[in-house]
Amino acid sequence: VEGVEQSLEQALAGRLLPDSFEHLVGLHPQALLDALIPLSVRQYSIASLQSDGDLQLIVRQEQHADGSLGICSGWLTEYLPLGAALTLRLRRNAGFHLPEDDVPLILIGNGTGLAGLRSLLRASIAAGRKRNWLLFGERNFAHDYYCRAELEQALARGELQRLDLAFSRDQAEKIYVQDRLHEAADELRRWIDEGAALYVCGSLQGMAGGVDRVLREVLGEEALQRLADEGRYRRDVY
Repeated sequence: VEGVEQSLEQALAGRLLPDSFEHLVGLHPQALLDALIPLSVRQYSIASLQSDGDLQLIVRQEQHADGSLGICSGWLTEYLPLGAALTLRLRRNAGFHLPEDDVPLILIGNGTGLAGLRSLLRASIAAGRKRNWLLFGERNFAHDYYCRAELEQALARGELQRLDLAFSRDQAEKIYVQDRLHEAADELRRWIDEGAALYVCGSLQGMAGGVDRVLREVLGEEALQRLADEGRYRRDVY
């Protein structure tokens, strides 16, 4: 490709391919690339630590109504061969790291948001800290309880002091992670009084707003704002 040190195949991997290719037949490689829309960057929270020796993600395969898959999640889960190489760019999330001080952690999230919370939990455990509380929500216990064995082992070892789960579709009345947080209001206040830091990771629509409303109801508007100002209320939502 002109002006770019990559093959046409590599260049096309970064373009959105249309359903029909008829209008592209016969185009010069550079004209072909110019006619295609560049793919936007997909960002994923890292679920592991550098000391783990590998980079781990939690990826949900997006499935559209017509049966097609999400561009990146479909590629990662269906088409990328095992052992294949891929190009990544690491971006530091400065606002979502383990606190320097040994303070209790309250980790709240849903779905693939567990990735960011898992890395925090692993960092806390690696640092010898045991005041960790995880509230996690997903659809079904049987299919969507990510990292179950690891979390239950951490709970049994006392590295995770409390684990609250909400699987919304396992009962007639849907239960979400914000409902579990509300049920634990007294414990929440106690942990906050002991200096706990709150981390929220997952869906912006629904979960993050619901959690924020519960926090405001239980702790109060001013108290929650103070936590945010002190860096004790942090969110990584999307």
